[in-house]
Amino acid sequence: MKIAVPAIVCFFISLCFFEIIEATEKFYDCNVYTNEENIPTESTYCVNDILDNKFYCKSWECEALECPLDQQLPQKGDDCSICPDTCTNGGRLFNKGERIPCIDGSNKCTCISTGTVISTRRGTNKFWLCGAPVP
Repeated sequence: MKIAVPAIVCFFISLCFFEIIEATEKFYDCNVYTNEENIPTESTYCVNDILDNKFYCKSWECEALECPLDQQLPQKGDDCSICPDTCTNGGRLFNKGERIPCIDGSNKCTCISTGTVISTRRGTNKFWLCGAPVP
């Protein structure tokens, strides 16, 4: 009997934990969080809207790589691995010399060498990040 009680308590604590980390709402392509501590730490880019004190976050999954496993490289500052002569931004792979829209929805990212991305330095907001119409 003593074993069943801790197991039930542990089960309910686990359910509560998963409830806490979920986003409070959706805004177009983004999850919205009111508590910064609840934001996922991997494969997520966020902006903080100081007017409503909420965090608008876009998460992604890494694209499948087409190079052999022994050529796949982890990339600093990104959870996605890459192949030689490629880069990644927001889970999207692109080739050296290629320029794509950055995950923030505002800037342009260019792959200048294996794993090295440079971008324009324009600010972003929840509308551009989340793919929402700008009012």
